[in-house]
Amino acid sequence: MTNKQVNFGNISHRMPLMLIADDQPLVVRQIYEIFQNDFHIFMASDGLQSVEMANELLPDIILLDINMPHLDGFRVCEKIKENVLTSHIPVIFITSNIDEADEVRGFEVGGVDFIRKPINPTITWARVQSHAQIKRQSDLLRRLALVDGLTGVSNRYQFDDQLRTDWLSCAREQTPLALLMIDADNFKQLNDTYGHQAGDKFLKVLAEKITTCAHRPDDLVARYGGEEFACILPNTDLAGASKVAEDIRHLIEQTMVCIDTSQDTHLSIKTTVSIGLHCLIPDRKRQCDILIKSADHALYQAKSQGKNQVCVFNNEKVEQLSN
Repeated sequence: MTNKQVNFGNISHRMPLMLIADDQPLVVRQIYEIFQNDFHIFMASDGLQSVEMANELLPDIILLDINMPHLDGFRVCEKIKENVLTSHIPVIFITSNIDEADEVRGFEVGGVDFIRKPINPTITWARVQSHAQIKRQSDLLRRLALVDGLTGVSNRYQFDDQLRTDWLSCAREQTPLALLMIDADNFKQLNDTYGHQAGDKFLKVLAEKITTCAHRPDDLVARYGGEEFACILPNTDLAGASKVAEDIRHLIEQTMVCIDTSQDTHLSIKTTVSIGLHCLIPDRKRQCDILIKSADHALYQAKSQGKNQVCVFNNEKVEQLSN
């Protein structure tokens, strides 16, 4: 199993995101100077904005002032922990005055630590890095649990989680997001003729070949279900996604798979895939499910037109599928 199959590159190589939520510019500036080389840093100046940015950015760690306009830090933390997409993000409270009761409440609403003002750079750096490391380890374990046992690529749960994350990220940056839905042609016939062990071997080979073509650290290959795979390509325009899709189709068409027959002999056979593709710039007001529906629609078209081909979804039909 390779790193890129389960997207470990996202954990070990990308710079993590930090959200600083504090209405005091001096404090924000101090924290920024401490972590500017370790994190991509975003800032919020009130409680409501903090919740909105946490939901949009899905940061790796949040430094949260207790006393802020509109919503105090405790209520902000409660809202962050209520959202399944943000509940796992460590929240460190920032405060100048805190008594035992406030400290107890902070832990009760889901905070993991406290940093006291005035900011001490050494203590602040050590505490934040400690919780950031715990978060990285937790993310790694979550991804290990989200691997398809047969093929070694991501499973459906990991796909759903990553698609939501990439949808929000590309919407924020206004960059294109592409999705490939890939289905093995005539797979039932292969299973019926050569048996399920041969079918399983084919699925492993398909996963390997797809991963060879979708090789960037942020690309994600997943087994969507049965003989169907999905490939998420963030920050990829239509031309780039079309090339990846055609590379996958051509590589699998040229691949021979050696299987064992019931007569204890070996037989080399091959198959093809049909691929549906959709590429768009996400809109935060829409759900990412529209991308799946569109790519699935294009996949159905590829199947109906003779298989072993790539079909691109017509963007004019997006509104029709949304209804």
